[in-house]
Amino acid sequence: MLALRNLRDEDKTRITPVIEITPKSFLPAKRGKWMGAQPEPGKVLTHHAKEILRNWGYSPFFLELRHIEEAVGPIDGKVHSLSYITELGRSYRLKIVPVTGLERSVNYQSAVAAVVKEDKRGVCLRLSPSDVLAPEFSGQLRKILHTLDANVEDVDFLVDYGVYDPEAPLITALFQRVPELSGWRSLIVSRGAFPKDLQGFTPGTHTIRRGDWLTWKHEVSERKIARRPSFSDYTIQYGQYREPVDNANPSASIRYTLDEEWLILRGEGIFNEDGPGRAQWNANAMLLLDRTDFYGETFSDGDSYIARMSRDASDHGSPMTWIRAGLNHHLTVVSRQVAAL
Repeated sequence: MLALRNLRDEDKTRITPVIEITPKSFLPAKRGKWMGAQPEPGKVLTHHAKEILRNWGYSPFFLELRHIEEAVGPIDGKVHSLSYITELGRSYRLKIVPVTGLERSVNYQSAVAAVVKEDKRGVCLRLSPSDVLAPEFSGQLRKILHTLDANVEDVDFLVDYGVYDPEAPLITALFQRVPELSGWRSLIVSRGAFPKDLQGFTPGTHTIRRGDWLTWKHEVSERKIARRPSFSDYTIQYGQYREPVDNANPSASIRYTLDEEWLILRGEGIFNEDGPGRAQWNANAMLLLDRTDFYGETFSDGDSYIARMSRDASDHGSPMTWIRAGLNHHLTVVSRQVAAL
């Protein structure tokens, strides 16, 4: 959220994030060996709404609650979590576009339909390639539009490949099965080529091919696509949702996006016995600033952070602050790459 908040205005206007609320925020907080009290779901959703307002403001965004559909029951025993947070969103003037798919529960779809009717901002339909290629796809599509009482011009059509697979079906093959291709409010293709973690990399410097970006760019430029889709990725995170591991020993690594690759400056685990610990982040930042492919201190808020930490050995940062810097830099790079096409 802070990576989004610290984007430059020119980059922010080109981005519509998918904001996913996850189950972990509804669990009791851990305090040493003890668990805190079970938080009230309504209060958790209120906190999320306030955080979105604080960090994203009044710009449009897609709100995805699929991860908490089973984990969070009706608020006060009667109000669906989507209905609850969108009602808060109206009071905060948030521009929420709800996300749904073909296989959501009846209650979820009913809540989405009510939001679409009330807010008149449309809906984001999130589908997998297998959804689109299924023999029954056409009928399912008509059914969901009828259920939501939505027309194609009110729908953002998001094809989410998830984890990048170079052997996955081509965009052109999928779009041949999408009716009224020119009528949807937007077409979006999303993939994530960043690995699940960095455990397969030894300490040192490595690069990873940005397959999600390069494949999208190749397909939209080299192949005859009736309508160019918007680009979407999972930034410097894995393309499939996983809860963070408790009591992990994260490496002091920097994930840095280049034009066609990710640069990984891999450190050791920060809790390794007799290891260099968190100071590795500062050392890796110094190495990054010496490289010719460093974008420069003024390129983004993330780059400013990296440059500052390369000069300040008294502050090592944390796993959160370094991921935040990498996310902010990545979003800025991609925003400008797409704008330059």
